[in-house]
Amino acid sequence: MTTKTSTSSISRSQSIQFACACTLIALAGIAGCSRSDDAQAAVKEASRSFNSVAAGDSTASKTFSQKAYSQTEQLVSEHTGNEDGYAEAAAVTLSLAKLGQASLASSKASQAEIAALHKARIIRGMINEWLTMTAIAQGAGQFDPSAELNEINKLISIRKDDIKQYQIQREQIEDRIAELDAQVDELRRKSIVERNESGALELQMPRVSATEAAKIVVRVREHTLRADNYELEATRIEGIVGQLRPGAREISLNVEKATSQIALLEDARNELAKREASSRADAKLANEAAAAATERIKKAIADYAQFRNTQVNDANEKAISLTRASISALRDANKTIKQIASLTKASAQQTLAECYSRQANGHAEAAILYHALAEAGIPGDWATHAQTSRNQQAQAKASANDAFQSAASALRSARIRGDEGEKLEATAARLDRLGGLEPEPEYEDTYEEGIPDTVNKNDDDMDGTMDDTDTIDNMDNQDDG
Repeated sequence: MTTKTSTSSISRSQSIQFACACTLIALAGIAGCSRSDDAQAAVKEASRSFNSVAAGDSTASKTFSQKAYSQTEQLVSEHTGNEDGYAEAAAVTLSLAKLGQASLASSKASQAEIAALHKARIIRGMINEWLTMTAIAQGAGQFDPSAELNEINKLISIRKDDIKQYQIQREQIEDRIAELDAQVDELRRKSIVERNESGALELQMPRVSATEAAKIVVRVREHTLRADNYELEATRIEGIVGQLRPGAREISLNVEKATSQIALLEDARNELAKREASSRADAKLANEAAAAATERIKKAIADYAQFRNTQVNDANEKAISLTRASISALRDANKTIKQIASLTKASAQQTLAECYSRQANGHAEAAILYHALAEAGIPGDWATHAQTSRNQQAQAKASANDAFQSAASALRSARIRGDEGEKLEATAARLDRLGGLEPEPEYEDTYEEGIPDTVNKNDDDMDGTMDDTDTIDNMDNQDDG
C-alpha cells in the first residue's frame, strides 16, 4: 500500500464547494422572499467565508480552513429548516461546511492510518527477527551427538579390549621366547661343559697306556656326542624362537595401530563434545534473543493496538461523523434546490465511502499483522484478533459499498438531462461498480468532466459528480490511508 497524499483531492473538493455555495446563493435569490433576509445575509456571509479559504492554499493552513468552516456552520445553522429558498441554501451551505470539516478530518485520519501502517511494518520486521532467533535456537538445540558419542565410546572400548588381547598375546610370546632363550643358553652351557670334559680326557691320553687310552677315546666320543646333541637342540630351539619373534613384532604393531585409532576416536569425541557445548551456548543466546524479541513484539503490538483503538479509530469516527452530519444537513433542502442538494449529497456520500474504505484497509492491515503473529507461533490469542479485524474489515467494506451506491443514487436523483445527464449516469455507474455493483455499460465512457452546466460550467470536477480519474484517485488515496 502506497502513502500518497490527497492534497490535490482536498483542493479540488474545496474549490467545488465554493462554486456550489455561489450557485446556491443565485438559486436561493430566485426562490427567496422578504422574510428570509437574515438567511440571505447568512448565506452571503458564508460565501465570503468560503471565498476567504479559496483565496489561498488551504492545505498549508488547515487551522484557518477549520476556522472558516466552523464560522460558516455557525452562520447558517440557525436558518436551516425554514420554508424558503435561502433556508435551503443555508442547509446546503451547512452541509458543505460540514463536508469541508470532514475533508480535514479525513486527512488526519489518513495520516493516522499511515502511522499505524508504519507501526505494523516495524512489528513485521520484529517478527522476522523473532523467527530467525527461534530457528537458530531450534537448530542449535536439536544438535544431539549422544548417538555418535555412544558409537565412538563403543569403538574405543573395543579397541582397548583389542589392545589388552594383543598385549596378552605378546606377553605370552615374549614369555615363550624368554623361556626358549633360557633353554638355548642352558644347552649351550651344557655343550660347553661336555666339550671341556672331552678336551680334558684327550689331554690324559698321552700319559696312559693303550688300553686306558682306548677307554678314554670312548669317553671322549660320548662327551662329544652329547655336546653335539646339545648344540643341535639349541639350534632347533633357536629356529622356533626365530619363528616367534615376527609374530611378537606384528602384535606390537597391532597394539600401536589400535592405540592410534583410540587417539583419533578420542579426538572426535572431544570435538563432538565441544560442538555440543557450543550449540548449547548458541541455543541459549538465541533463546534469550528470541525472548527479548517476544517482549519487544508484545510491547509494540500493545502500542499498535492502543494507537488503532484510540487515535486511528477516533480520527476515522470523527471524519465519518462529520460526513454523516453533512448528509443529514441536506434533509432540509428538498424543494427549491433539490437538484443541487442531490449533487452535494453525492459528494458527501463518496467522502463517506472513502472514509469507510480507508477504515476497511486499516482493519485488513491489522488482520494481516495478527495473522502473521499467529503463524509465527508468538504466544498470544492472535487468531482471535485477526478474525475480529477481518470482521471489522467486512463491516467497513459493506458500509463503503453502501455509501458508494448511495452516491450513485444521489447523482441519479438530480435528474439532469441531456449530455450532462449522460455523463452523470456514467459517473454513477462507476460509483456503483466501486460499491460492488456491475451495471451493464450503455456506451463507451471517455469524458473527463462530470459536472452539469446547471451547477458550474467552469469547474473541472465535483465531489459526487466525479470524472473517472477523480473517482479512482480518491480510492487510491483511500487505499494509502
